[in-house]
Amino acid sequence: MGGISLQNHTLTTIQLSEMLEKKVPVLLLDVRDVEKFITGSLVHENASTRNVPYLLMKEQDKPFDEETEKLAQNVQIVTVCTTGNKAQKAAALLREHGFQANALEGGLTAWKEQSNGAK
Repeated sequence: MGGISLQNHTLTTIQLSEMLEKKVPVLLLDVRDVEKFITGSLVHENASTRNVPYLLMKEQDKPFDEETEKLAQNVQIVTVCTTGNKAQKAAALLREHGFQANALEGGLTAWKEQSNGAK
């Protein structure tokens, strides 16, 4: 199959790697708490990374501040957390607000495992 069609609105680590390599416009959105984000996140030279905690997203009228909202226009948003659960909730919330959002399946845990295996 050609494009990325995702029934469950998740991306595998391999799908995300391919998107980043092909320079598909991606916004990596870490939805964990700031404390966890500071300890390290998914960063790639072909994507912007932002930290918007899911709880904050849920409590506000709109999920983003204006700067992040501008970044989120016309790009594929990939939500990231430790294992993928919170990221799926965040992606669903963003889709309700009209954004293109998918969660990274398995989260940072899966990404690190895949990255370590690839080397």
